[in-house]
Amino acid sequence: MILIVIEASNPLLIKRMFDLILFFMPLSLESLNKTALNSTRDRLIEVSGELFAERGFDSVSLRMITETANANLAAVNYHFGSKEELILAVVEDIVGPVNEKRLEQLGGIDSNSTNSLKAIIHAFIDPVFDVTSADAGADNKYYKLISRCIASRDERVSSIIIKQFPEVLAKFVSSLTRAIPGLSSDSAHLKVMFMAGALAHSLFHYENLLLVSGGSLDPSSPNVLKSELVSFLTAGMSSN
Repeated sequence: MILIVIEASNPLLIKRMFDLILFFMPLSLESLNKTALNSTRDRLIEVSGELFAERGFDSVSLRMITETANANLAAVNYHFGSKEELILAVVEDIVGPVNEKRLEQLGGIDSNSTNSLKAIIHAFIDPVFDVTSADAGADNKYYKLISRCIASRDERVSSIIIKQFPEVLAKFVSSLTRAIPGLSSDSAHLKVMFMAGALAHSLFHYENLLLVSGGSLDPSSPNVLKSELVSFLTAGMSSN
């Protein structure tokens, strides 16, 4: 009704209105298409992470991923190009935020303080346990996926995970050599490796302790695991 009145009173105005509609319509469609594409990419990353964590990299096919994500193989090729690039995107999505928090926490440590070693250990493992408190399912995926990356003998997978840690490794090695007098760079590198291995192994197998202990251990409290792991690592890494 309004358009009819405007058209009758000012045909030029109504023409300009339609021109504006036609101008902005492609932009709106483009925005919707981008949203749909991002949604598909995010869904593929999420589903792939869950499948890789539960079944391993070799056991999960692209067809299995696309069927679970309700997508098609063309979508994988469009967003990632290959399974290796998809694995890289999954690892970056999970490990990236954790490593950012590690470096942030590490940057606030005074290496000359008496508790600097324990603080460094906390900076390495706390971000992983923080994911636990925020989302148990996300953490489960995180440590299972990282454990599979560490255990994988596939050089392609190993190269993907290695790409995530050069900066983290370098800064933790530097912090350890300052916190522990006389510690060599070689020893510091090994200590970081031991710390990462202990963390990944403990998280991956923690629930299995319930079976091994015959039910005497309650695996539902990650704070217990975290406390014991910090004590274990502090004692082991204090020796030089």
